[in-house]
Amino acid sequence: METERKVSRMFSLEERSRAVELYLTTPMTTAQVVECLGYPTRQCLERWLAMDPRYAGRMAKPIIPLETRRKAIELVLGGMQQKQAAKQLGVSVGAVHNWVRAYRRGGMAALQPRNQNAAQGGKSASVRPRGGADAGGGRR
Repeated sequence: METERKVSRMFSLEERSRAVELYLTTPMTTAQVVECLGYPTRQCLERWLAMDPRYAGRMAKPIIPLETRRKAIELVLGGMQQKQAAKQLGVSVGAVHNWVRAYRRGGMAALQPRNQNAAQGGKSASVRPRGGADAGGGRR
């Protein structure tokens, strides 16, 4: 945690604002913003998002769309390693592992997001903002 704080201090307010603005104004995930800009870490960006008044208090577990889950299954069943599929899709290896396991147990129906807000679409991975009463929850 202390290392993350030091990393955060290494970036100017302008750089922080640029990263937050890119995330909030595009369909990019936190992982994609970090990759695009080359800074900071995903966790650091999430902390900056949490400090932004447009986003504060709305951090929640990500909702990854069904099409991303399906693509992960296609890639893995097509022979790609789970780690490679995760990297390509910008999601965690654990998520891909869980989707493959769920698919093998219950088919495509088992890949449906359990969160009722998933049908609203949004970010394909990582943290995505949510407002109002549904702002609880645990990104990844």
